[in-house]
Amino acid sequence: MKTEQLIKDLIKQGESGQLEFKEVVRKDAIGKTICGFLNNEGGQLLIGIADNKEIKGIKNVDKWQFEIEQYLIKELVPEAPVMVSVENYGDKQLLLIKVWEGSKQPYIFNGSIYYRRNDRTIQASSKEISELIHKRQETEIQWERQATLGVELEDLDLEEIQKTMDAALSDNKMKDIKKEPLEFLSYYGLFQNGNFTNAAVVLFAKKPSRFIPQARVRVAFLSNGKTGDVFKDDQLLEGNLFKNIEAIQNFFEKHLSFSRKFENNNWKRTDDYVFPMAALREGVMNALVHREYGLVSSSLSIIIYNDKLEITNSGKSPFKQSELKKNHLSMPYNPDIAHIVFLRGYIEKIGRGTLKIIDACKQAGIKAPIWEIGDHTVKLTFFSDVKLGGAIEGSTKGASKGTTEGANEGAIEGAIEGAIEGGTKGVKEKLAILLAAISVNEGKRVPAYKEATGLPDSSMERYIKQLKDGGLIEFRGEAAHTGGYYLTKKMKSKLK
Repeated sequence: MKTEQLIKDLIKQGESGQLEFKEVVRKDAIGKTICGFLNNEGGQLLIGIADNKEIKGIKNVDKWQFEIEQYLIKELVPEAPVMVSVENYGDKQLLLIKVWEGSKQPYIFNGSIYYRRNDRTIQASSKEISELIHKRQETEIQWERQATLGVELEDLDLEEIQKTMDAALSDNKMKDIKKEPLEFLSYYGLFQNGNFTNAAVVLFAKKPSRFIPQARVRVAFLSNGKTGDVFKDDQLLEGNLFKNIEAIQNFFEKHLSFSRKFENNNWKRTDDYVFPMAALREGVMNALVHREYGLVSSSLSIIIYNDKLEITNSGKSPFKQSELKKNHLSMPYNPDIAHIVFLRGYIEKIGRGTLKIIDACKQAGIKAPIWEIGDHTVKLTFFSDVKLGGAIEGSTKGASKGTTEGANEGAIEGAIEGAIEGGTKGVKEKLAILLAAISVNEGKRVPAYKEATGLPDSSMERYIKQLKDGGLIEFRGEAAHTGGYYLTKKMKSKLK
């Protein structure tokens, strides 16, 4: 869904228990409203809209986005995932703040508990506070917060925990700096009363299936159609959620054919996969985060057929298929897992996963995907009009001359070859894509280069480090949110 259409739809809906408009930025009023949303059913706050629904816009919107994010993280107790995004409408810029229904109610702002009653934010009554406390007691016994007995710290992947802490710190999503893994896990409720929770195991265990067998993920490529009995590739993934994301990404790259192209005026790569990777990533993340892990019979399978791809997981959806195609906001089935995935940066815009899937398929020119919702299963099917097979090797040599101003032909690839030792051809090719993107648009942060290159999220950190270690790029700036990446003098001299 285009941003302008999203804004139009929100304005058309009008204010309600889950939607409010404000004309100007007032932090205290924002805090009260968001607290009320958290204590009710979640909601969206659109700032830059007058009482008569006229679109006014906001000045210095990037500054306000950062300040509001930090303000809400600091002032809301307990901490909750809050998404603040800049939305463009013509030449106007607005702020959209979204939160899920809070999983640790009641939430407090400035010493008070706020609640949504119809389209108003009010201080909660004693009865409403009692109901919120009772609701929290019920959520505390749900499956993901139960202890997994026998799990020790050495059973967890400390590297993945550190990556999550680093990502949250880099994006300013944590209230305080957590220096130790156990402190981090305790703060987010993944380590309680001396035990690690089921959510901690799913997220960070080296091998979750030792403790939760149903946490496995099956990925398969069936080459002879659904009635065939021979799988070209069939794997059972037994890693934690983050390791499985990377494994699934590699599986897609192995089996989904694509041709690599470059636009004439920049080094932005477009990968013509049979299915758009942005849509597949959203579909996989939805399945992993909202999966009903507590069922012994729980399963998640990703199967590629000759003409389609199916993602099927055990879970419940509060929405009908038609509702998934509209702007919606729901409570995650596993809020603790969802919060950590949000901190890691895999959930960028709350409530837009299904819309992003639909938009990506539309832009790729393929048939709209279909969700089939059962009592305990959700299946997402992508359709293709070409026969699927192995990936086609691409090359950066398809870039037009002059793409990097002043560069000799092959300068980017030559620099990679001279600076990177031991990398495979495929890795060096991706490093060249990233280096080229930085060369024509210096000073940006990692998310901008992810968007520009389409490279896998799971590999960007490693690619950036390799280019830095090779002396080809450097980071300049005082802080993660103000600095960016630039070519080194050494690299610039190679492009002259």
